[in-house]
Amino acid sequence: MARDTDSDDTPDRLKRREILAAAGGIAVAGVTPTITTANRTPVTNTDNEEGHAKSTQTLESPNGEIEVTVELIESEPRYSLVSGGETLIEPSTLGFEFRDADPFNGGFEVSGVRRQSKDSTWEPVWGETAEVRNQYNELTIGLIEADEPGRSLTLVFRAYDDGVAFRYVLPEQDGLDEFAITQERTGFAFADDYTAWWIPDGWESYEYLYEETPLSEITNSPDDGLEDTDAVNTPVTMKTANDQYLSVHEAALTDYAGMTLARHEDRPAEFESALVPWPDGAKVKAETPHASPWRTITVGSEPGDLAESRLVLNLNEPNEIQDTSWINPEKYMGIWWEMHIGKATWAPGPDVGATTANAKRYMDFASEHGIESVLVEGWNTGWEGGFDDWSNPPHTFDFTESTDQYDLEEVVEYGQQKDPSVGVTIHNETGGGVSNYLDQIEEAYAYYEELGIHSAKLGYVSAEGMSIDGELYPHHSQRMVNHYRYVTQLAAEHELMLNVHEPIKPTGIRRTWPNLMTQEGFRGLEYENASPRGNPPGHTLTLPFTRMIAGPVDYNQGIFDVLHEPYGGDTRVHNTRARQLTLFVIMFSGLQMAADLPENYDDLDEFEFIENVPVSWDETNVVHGSIGRYTTFARRNGEEWYLGSGTDDTPRALDVPLSFLEKGTYVATVYTDGEDADYHTNPTSVDIDEFLVDGNDTLLASMIEGGGQTVRLRPVEGKERADLPSYEYPDYEYDSFIIQNEVMASEAITPTLEVTNPGTVIGGESLSLYVDGEEVDTRFVRVSGGNEEQVDFAFKPSDPGTYEVAVGPSPDDLIATETVEVTPTSAEFEWLSFDGFDVPEEVERGATIEVTGTVTNTGDGETSQVVKMTVDAEVVRAARINLESGGSSEVTLEYTFDMPGEYAVAIEDLGPWTVTVPEPEAA
Repeated sequence: MARDTDSDDTPDRLKRREILAAAGGIAVAGVTPTITTANRTPVTNTDNEEGHAKSTQTLESPNGEIEVTVELIESEPRYSLVSGGETLIEPSTLGFEFRDADPFNGGFEVSGVRRQSKDSTWEPVWGETAEVRNQYNELTIGLIEADEPGRSLTLVFRAYDDGVAFRYVLPEQDGLDEFAITQERTGFAFADDYTAWWIPDGWESYEYLYEETPLSEITNSPDDGLEDTDAVNTPVTMKTANDQYLSVHEAALTDYAGMTLARHEDRPAEFESALVPWPDGAKVKAETPHASPWRTITVGSEPGDLAESRLVLNLNEPNEIQDTSWINPEKYMGIWWEMHIGKATWAPGPDVGATTANAKRYMDFASEHGIESVLVEGWNTGWEGGFDDWSNPPHTFDFTESTDQYDLEEVVEYGQQKDPSVGVTIHNETGGGVSNYLDQIEEAYAYYEELGIHSAKLGYVSAEGMSIDGELYPHHSQRMVNHYRYVTQLAAEHELMLNVHEPIKPTGIRRTWPNLMTQEGFRGLEYENASPRGNPPGHTLTLPFTRMIAGPVDYNQGIFDVLHEPYGGDTRVHNTRARQLTLFVIMFSGLQMAADLPENYDDLDEFEFIENVPVSWDETNVVHGSIGRYTTFARRNGEEWYLGSGTDDTPRALDVPLSFLEKGTYVATVYTDGEDADYHTNPTSVDIDEFLVDGNDTLLASMIEGGGQTVRLRPVEGKERADLPSYEYPDYEYDSFIIQNEVMASEAITPTLEVTNPGTVIGGESLSLYVDGEEVDTRFVRVSGGNEEQVDFAFKPSDPGTYEVAVGPSPDDLIATETVEVTPTSAEFEWLSFDGFDVPEEVERGATIEVTGTVTNTGDGETSQVVKMTVDAEVVRAARINLESGGSSEVTLEYTFDMPGEYAVAIEDLGPWTVTVPEPEAA
């Protein structure tokens, strides 16, 4: 299997053609779907001895777990889907509506049926696995209109063990030549109101945070999508009540419009395909024979099954590039993040990032650390002014002319002379000026090839659409789908690997054109500097089970200065540094960026992980995952494995069994959120440990809020076997549960527990305090290997009585139990009255507040009491007072707020008041 030649048939490829009247003059050069010879003409045969084809056909997956039924109901085609005995999709519509022609949605008879099965294996040029198995059963159904004009339609269904796919073929025929589709009527009548992870149906962008709602709560689309219709872009991922997962998307999107899903007739769980239009409202303009993309429904029993599926990739045609020796997945860094955080600018001037000297500085670092390429944004003329200038007409970008402050040829030569050499990733931002780009593209790509440039990042930034011949086309329309494919093919002719931003979504085209290394088409790391919200920690735990089902992502991770001070202002990266490392494993991309500034990597031991981590993989396993909450990916390259675990805004510890390891001993290098790591105040702390493991071990990934753990596993060598310790699981030992056995009502108490970790790595466990079986406080306890910690809990009983207070991971797994007697509040304390004690609403970080008030003894006798200040229900300060009857005393309580946030402050029963400590302003 030296090359991917796993074709389903010897295709009769459609020759280069121009769609003139129908397509408004667009030239579609070699950008046409592949249709097998057998399907170019109508399907006309029978499937039984009676001489006619049955109107109901079923198709099972090879393992028999998935079944799709295709039938004519009152002469209208419908399909339905069952998996594991559960109906996932009820009978749903199939068909088209046309401009100036009758629709294709009824009046059909079955004209023929064909079946075939296939089981083969092919080798991708690069990818997540060294081999891909392509096993399916196929059903092809020919339909013909019973009445004139008797047009034909072909439906092709495939059932895999991990899902179902189907496509339409409009065969060559007398009654249908050129056509314009105004609506594709593919229905998705989901059997229940599934939980869905979705983004809106924007026609210009996919850059949104994913929502998690029932299907019925999917809301109206943005300004650049359908009006007054609830709709989503694909992939859209769902979970059934029986914990099956499914993802709807498309594969082999060629010479067709991108598909969104729109709610059908206000029905809670029923959707229909909605194609992105041309400016004149048509959706697809073509001529027969023509085929739609595959409509895909990936199915699994857990989220990891969706991420491991290769269904979308399998539905594309084999590799078209004969010589792939120049296609090398690689890591790159570049002049990019410094513009986003405000250190530099794209536009020429005193603060421009793209200078010859700055590019050489990046290349020096890249060569020293084995980073293969450097991206330079802002290198060419056309960036003058700001976003509104270069993303709107007249588009003036020149794709061969350097600015006065940058010399492309000098930088290329400098990188080639380094040892090891460093390439240039050329940047082509179109600003939406597609015509301007096409006018220069052949000359530019030839120039890059002459210089020895083998990778390019392309940008299509424009909120209004793509400008072609003076007219605006949506990013995801048929014309732009064809443009992106043309550019990919032209790049292959000039041995140029592509990283496309503002793209059409991936649909597996990288199998056919493996120089398409990665794409954006989602909300990437740049949004961390767009607003204080940025990308919440759960965002990169959602992408693997949604957008990444479609294909690789250029997320741009590797930010070590996650607070990006002093440039960040009120923004930050919503991860820890350890989590940024895990993204090199979780996020898959053929071109993988180490995105931070070189000075933020200097002399840091954890950068060694970025140096070592591969880009292409031989094997990929999802150890476990919960969409948007946590995951662990395990990927293998050669003999080495890399593990990446992450959690959302909940501290978490995950068991990671190493049963996937081959026999033998491995060295585990573990990068974990440090013992002193704190998401808010110390997110850059990373602990690095090294020890011996084998396939019988289970690692513990202990992570703080927004944190992560990354592991490199390599076969042990030489003296390492004797020099390194063996791994010991951090099984906590508990001692000395201490609590006051008698307290007054409303008096805060602090039960404590001693926790010891005899293991070799940081442990992690959620321990809760229970009062009469009810959870009242929880702590995520992290103790480093070989150490012990005291864990403090908070409890404030309000009513007198006898309480059973216990601590443990759960009510059914208690560590210790004590009985506490709560007595009524001292009568003497009731004699006290309070006046003053004003608490400020806002204080600066590090500032000390002084809360002063007067306490008066209104009782008949002398009293001695303790007045307490609490912050978030924990006692932080106290003052003892001795008062004669009728006496008063001024009391001052002080407290310093060391970190930003909102706090509840109370003085005994006064309050609580909310005190806000804002983030400090940027220097």
